[in-house]
Amino acid sequence: MILFKLVLSTFVGLAIGLIHKDKNASRVFTLICVGATLATIISVEFFRLIDMPWHSDPARIAAQIISALGFICAGFIWISDNKKVKGLSQSAGLWYTAIIGMLIGASLSSLTWAVLIFVFLFYITTMNIAKILKNLIK
Repeated sequence: MILFKLVLSTFVGLAIGLIHKDKNASRVFTLICVGATLATIISVEFFRLIDMPWHSDPARIAAQIISALGFICAGFIWISDNKKVKGLSQSAGLWYTAIIGMLIGASLSSLTWAVLIFVFLFYITTMNIAKILKNLIK
């Protein structure tokens, strides 16, 4: 089951990364998704594997994933020479890709699929709207 989760998160991260314009984005998105999945699996399974009588708090590591991503994503955002904010959508994409990875790691399959469908529909819709607006402006 763990191997399936890691393979699934690899494909999910790759698919989300391929949507972005940057050709290197697929590697980054894949690593973020797999890393979040792995950290969540460790968080959920740790005490089960060492057979300790107390239960783990999976929210602890999950909270640190979100904190770490906030730090990483802040590095993706910059202001260009012509005073435009760049990297915001890629940063947000990394953030929700990590959350999807956490959903996979926590075995929340129904929610994972619902979020994936929503994300891809959102991307398709916004790309089409952007094309329409670009044609209207010309």
